[in-house]
Amino acid sequence: MQALCRLCGELAELQDSHVLPAFVFRWLKETSATGFIRFGQSPNGRIQDGLKKPWLCLSCEQKLNAWETKFANNLFHPMNDDGGHRVRYGDWLLKFCVSVSWRSLSAMTEMTGLKQFSKAQQNAAIHALDTWRGFLLDKVSHPGQFEQHLLPFDSIDRLTGSFPPNFCRYLLRAVEIDAAHGEKIAFIYSKLGRFVILGFIELPHPQQWVGSKIHVREGLIAPRKYILPIEFGDYLKDRACRRTVVYGKISDKQLGKIDETLRKDMDRLARSETFNAMTEDVRLFGDRAFATSRPQHKPKN
Repeated sequence: MQALCRLCGELAELQDSHVLPAFVFRWLKETSATGFIRFGQSPNGRIQDGLKKPWLCLSCEQKLNAWETKFANNLFHPMNDDGGHRVRYGDWLLKFCVSVSWRSLSAMTEMTGLKQFSKAQQNAAIHALDTWRGFLLDKVSHPGQFEQHLLPFDSIDRLTGSFPPNFCRYLLRAVEIDAAHGEKIAFIYSKLGRFVILGFIELPHPQQWVGSKIHVREGLIAPRKYILPIEFGDYLKDRACRRTVVYGKISDKQLGKIDETLRKDMDRLARSETFNAMTEDVRLFGDRAFATSRPQHKPKN
């Protein structure tokens, strides 16, 4: 059955398009301790892939895939193998980030109606979607006020203050999207393992975000000092806490299956990125790292 492509607007046979790129979910499974993944508010079932939507024609799907391949080959896999990797990027990186933010915001708009946003932020979100779509179609030269920021996370040497004991696992392994807002800020949050893409919908103080903005034509991704608002650190803590709540919903039966799978292949467990991330949490939090079903921070509504 034909329908209008969400991106180009042409009538075509639509593809089942990933909201977040498929390579992220392949990586998540391949580097996990069990070879399976669980998501969302229903963690008692295994899933094989990420969320898909019948949005794009084949031509637009291929256009987005080209940028995804560049990101996967030049940034995602190299930086997962070596956190000190340096990449000089071209115009493909902003295209990739915008494509992710556009899909994530489209999905969150469908799922929630952005009811948590103010009316002004809802209107700005509509404008952002239109601007990002125009940029992807080369109808506008840059995203303007709807900036894209990229944050690559790595192991943490030390922490001061109160943090949830799954914080490293969250930063290095979590894959999710969220439409986040404050009184005077709003952004779409796309987490691809250790990479976070922020598509800003409302950004009154861009000078508070140093080192993370992706430029139109070229730039450098490398280990550097990022300056971010303290509220964003609180937001990351909150997202990590929500993961502990989800983990706490896994039934005893499913926990038994997970344990059985791990025992069948202890070598896989020892080689996995799941184990490495857990080791980082144990280094920082000690025995508290195992108490992930009892969150130390109450997530904000």
